[in-house]
Amino acid sequence: DKPSYGHLPPRSWLRPIMRQNGNVAEADTLSEDDLALSDYQRRAPHTMINILRTSQLSAAVGAKSIVDLDLGDGTTEKASGITTYSRNAIRLAGEGKEALQAALDAEIAMQS
Repeated sequence: DKPSYGHLPPRSWLRPIMRQNGNVAEADTLSEDDLALSDYQRRAPHTMINILRTSQLSAAVGAKSIVDLDLGDGTTEKASGITTYSRNAIRLAGEGKEALQAALDAEIAMQS
């Protein structure tokens, strides 16, 4: 349950990430199953390349992009992508497992 560059943050970090982003109500009300749906953002069967504009790259690596994240257990870790991961976790929980799985199945079917 440790961070790894280029991967989603550990699931145990999602609630602290949402709180840091100001999404306290969602952090307090989403279930563990809801948070698990965040994994769908990396399940596409197609290779993906993210092309960033210079301004996006600067924002991604700038001083404001990395924050001290209080994990709520007395531990503080460096974290980035707070806004994006909060938004994605909330959006995917709102979609629901059935809709996400159906979309994934449709993408997988395109491979055939």
